[in-house]
Amino acid sequence: MNKSIIIYTTLAILLAGCTSKSNFYQLSPINHTSYKRVIKKDKVIVIAPVEVADYLDKPQIITRLDDQRVVVNELDRWAGSIDKNIQSVIKINLAVKMPKYTILSKPLSEPIDGKYTLYIHIDKFDGDINGSVVLDGRWSLVYEDENSFIKGKEFHYHTQGVQTLIGVIKSESKLLDRLSSDIAQNIYKK
Repeated sequence: MNKSIIIYTTLAILLAGCTSKSNFYQLSPINHTSYKRVIKKDKVIVIAPVEVADYLDKPQIITRLDDQRVVVNELDRWAGSIDKNIQSVIKINLAVKMPKYTILSKPLSEPIDGKYTLYIHIDKFDGDINGSVVLDGRWSLVYEDENSFIKGKEFHYHTQGVQTLIGVIKSESKLLDRLSSDIAQNIYKK
């Protein structure tokens, strides 16, 4: 009887050691070396929490098999929530691209008057095993003091990246940079 307890205990320890470890990933700004936070009270843009489609709102990284099927990668995970990671990357990207503005993100520690709020909703943001990556959604800019819509746009970006998960994630970061560039150009045109 003692032998069977020892065998089962040894087997349980060995099996516990065989479990796979998760890999954690983050999106990143493309060019953040020139990022400096300087507050300019007259030109403030606050990025609202980014809304993502339900299928993306998971800790696991989602990849696409085809138009109807996605894969939830149990061992490949975001190092935090994807919506907050996207918000942070866009904040830094915009701060670099729009040095005459103060770019903040909600929630704010104190209220600020005369600010613009940038709302972003992402409908599709994934890649497939061939390295094809898509970012679809819409953004809008609202002047909060008057609750008036200033500008908005739907976006659809596609790029071909490397056929690895890290290649897809780097391509996703590049698409966020492209979105940030388009938002900055549109705001400067307002």
